[in-house]
Amino acid sequence: METIITPPPVPAPPAPSGLVAALLKDPPSIARTIADRVRLPVAALFWLAAGFAGLAVFGIAVGLFGGRTVAAMDAIKMPLVGFCSLLLCLPSLYVFSCVTGMPLSLAQTLALGSACFAMMGLILVGLAPVAWLFAVSTSSFAFVVMLTFFLWLIAIGFTGRFTDKLRAAPLFQRQAGLKLWFVILLLVTLQMTTCMRPMLAKPGERGWWTSEKQFFLSHFVHAVDADE
Repeated sequence: METIITPPPVPAPPAPSGLVAALLKDPPSIARTIADRVRLPVAALFWLAAGFAGLAVFGIAVGLFGGRTVAAMDAIKMPLVGFCSLLLCLPSLYVFSCVTGMPLSLAQTLALGSACFAMMGLILVGLAPVAWLFAVSTSSFAFVVMLTFFLWLIAIGFTGRFTDKLRAAPLFQRQAGLKLWFVILLLVTLQMTTCMRPMLAKPGERGWWTSEKQFFLSHFVHAVDADE
């Protein structure tokens, strides 16, 4: 009599709330979800939504430095900075991952990028009270700029640590390309912030946007010197 061997069941994805909570509490389950391609579109959508919400909260906290109008503007601009940077960096995430031994599919690349986007949003939500305190209690434009930059670095740094924990799945063992990608993502977000300025000052005659070209280092130096 033949023995019928049934394949192991495909793991069900976490509940919608669990998809976000797992980023903080259970990264190995995130790794399995992406590696096993378990309803990746659904997971990516929830992670993108979490990232948008987190960055919006952080944008409001920082934007209160310039008043309610700036806070409302940054509630839109801050998520756009992160999302547009992610879109621009998705091709490099796919290429770098594949050539360094982490062969992601296009769907897995989108899901991984969305998970990183959500993780950044969650970290920045945790840092939003700190940003709010200094935004409403100091008049130093330069200090708020440097504080925002420092908190942004923390968020990207912790997101990089999050990807280390994805090694629970064999797919994510080789992450050299992923680490290089975070450097590129950081540079792109800084330039995207410059392209979407003003971020902390009230909109001028041209509205929420400026057409003047500027490199992010020049913008940073100008912002730091604004109090002088």
